[in-house]
Amino acid sequence: MFVLPTFGLGVIGSPTVPPSTFDTATLVNGGNGAGNDNTLTLTIQPSSAIAASETITLAGLTGSQTSDSGSLTVGGAGASIFGSSADWTQSSGTLVLTVAGGQSVPTGSDTVITFTLTNPATTNAGVTGITLASSGFTTADISGTFLDAVTLFNVTTRDTEANILSSTPTNPSGEVNIAFGTDTNDFYIYDGSAWYIYKNETNFNDSLTFPTIEVFDNESEFIDQTDAPNYTLVHAKDTHKIYVWENTRWWIYNRDSVA
Repeated sequence: MFVLPTFGLGVIGSPTVPPSTFDTATLVNGGNGAGNDNTLTLTIQPSSAIAASETITLAGLTGSQTSDSGSLTVGGAGASIFGSSADWTQSSGTLVLTVAGGQSVPTGSDTVITFTLTNPATTNAGVTGITLASSGFTTADISGTFLDAVTLFNVTTRDTEANILSSTPTNPSGEVNIAFGTDTNDFYIYDGSAWYIYKNETNFNDSLTFPTIEVFDNESEFIDQTDAPNYTLVHAKDTHKIYVWENTRWWIYNRDSVA
């Protein structure tokens, strides 16, 4: 008797859908003055749209003085996509953005938002290893250093030149005393043993023994230099920042506002 062969049919599995990615995921740090507000700028572009009620989580921004908030203000061109607010957790440095009703994070173009955190109260090296995540997406690593804080040099004295030069102040740790001459409109910096005078004039006074303010086209031309005279001031045209050499490193001052 002839018997027809039989064939078993296996279970056919569903094809695996690869996770989506963030084609753009950048974070730009704002001012780095200790204790100052720091407005950070987040730019994202997902490979697939993120729909209403879905969340995006930015994690690792530890060290800020900003307390927990369920409604941290979000600004920037894309703020309305997230209802102009976010959920912030201080201890873990986590910002959760929820896509508002009727909104979506589009693909094919960048979405840019800003949010403000308060920098650490004292000098801090900042944090790295920031991540960006959303359900169904590969977690993105964001490069850069954030929430780093430097102690800004403030004018500590306003007095006549004679009174300033006759004084011998004690400099705070890691800082210098800066004075303003009410009768000369000059600045005076005390380095721990002597006062140095900066004249209020159009061109720098070549007769002074203190290092001059130097201007470079690019930060890269001097940033690796380690033997500058103490308290040398440098301006970089490409970053529009001021750099002050102190003992072993450059201290960087951002252009935070226009006078």
